[in-house]
Amino acid sequence: MICLEAQYFNLNRILLQSTALWPLQQSKLVQLQFIINWTLLVSTIICQITTFFTSKFTPTFAVKAFSCILPIIVATIHYTSFRFNIKTDLLEQLHYACSKLKDKKEIAIIQEYGRTAKRYTAGFVVLAFSAESALWTIQIAIPYLDDVTPINGCRLHRLYIAVEYFIDQEKYYYVILIHMNVALFIGTLTVIATGTLMLMFFQHACGMFKIACYRIEHAIEINALTNISFNSEPSISKKIVYAVDIHREAMKITDHLMNSFDPTYFCLTVLAVITMSLNLFQISEAIILEGNIGEAIMPTISVVGLFIYTFLGCAFGQHITDYNNEVYAAAYNIRWYLCPQHVQRLIVLMLQRKAKQFHLTCGGLFIASYECFAMVAKATMSYFTLMHSTRS
Repeated sequence: MICLEAQYFNLNRILLQSTALWPLQQSKLVQLQFIINWTLLVSTIICQITTFFTSKFTPTFAVKAFSCILPIIVATIHYTSFRFNIKTDLLEQLHYACSKLKDKKEIAIIQEYGRTAKRYTAGFVVLAFSAESALWTIQIAIPYLDDVTPINGCRLHRLYIAVEYFIDQEKYYYVILIHMNVALFIGTLTVIATGTLMLMFFQHACGMFKIACYRIEHAIEINALTNISFNSEPSISKKIVYAVDIHREAMKITDHLMNSFDPTYFCLTVLAVITMSLNLFQISEAIILEGNIGEAIMPTISVVGLFIYTFLGCAFGQHITDYNNEVYAAAYNIRWYLCPQHVQRLIVLMLQRKAKQFHLTCGGLFIASYECFAMVAKATMSYFTLMHSTRS
């Protein structure tokens, strides 16, 4: 028996517990932690929105403000949705499906995909924490650069995000900095924790599709094809049924997972396009027109982060579709004409499911695929071009 949580989900469990999102542990203390984290995220959004009331409203200011606000809104929606939509039975379903594996080859397949997902998770954690550490270092070090590169007068403490706390920002610079960066850290950790958990489920689903292919291909041993008899029919039928069973389990898990977050990911896809467009425009304004690379740091981080997240979501959606199609390709390619009639009917029933394509969708409009990513990238560049031409 495979213990998924101990072998492959332990890093995901640590990440989700640190953000109070682990579905198998919801004590009162964890609920309090969720409220505190959510309050920090929302308060950061409010402090950015209040700048509209204390600053002169111009199109340039609006673009700059929204390019900073929207990434935090995306993280907050992610955090809230995952807290209320994640189901404890998803892990139980996956564990139950994997616990029924007895064949050594099948166990090796699911373990390979589990290890791959764990490596992905570790890589994203290292990348995210490295980016966060670099950002903290830059913000803390800038006020002390006057000792290295003196300027006329005193170098003012300056925030990369426009916020309004209704206090002296110079005096309470580090208090504001801590509040902003803690909220940013929670948002980043939320995206990494929830994204890698989805990745873990998708990888195991791909492994289950691969096992279904393996079972179909080995339902009839190649060396025994010429010796198929009436007595072998029940054994062949049983293997085909096992293949259909794990294929159905994989589809059920992925469907259950996406149905829980269908409206959320639809909204996030739309917000991602808007956010990347605004931040690309902000980058062009900062570098080309103002020649200020420092102003482009936060927009660049936002664009790169959303770009990677969107690409990975579409890529794994494409992988799910491809692995599902491989199951039907395996059923087509076996020498079904040498099978008993009862087994042939089972294979035909399985192939009939191919008439209905299996995809991961968002809101019934976006299909997670490479084509969808190209569409998102095209829409982002179109809106960016439109804003740039209007600005010119």
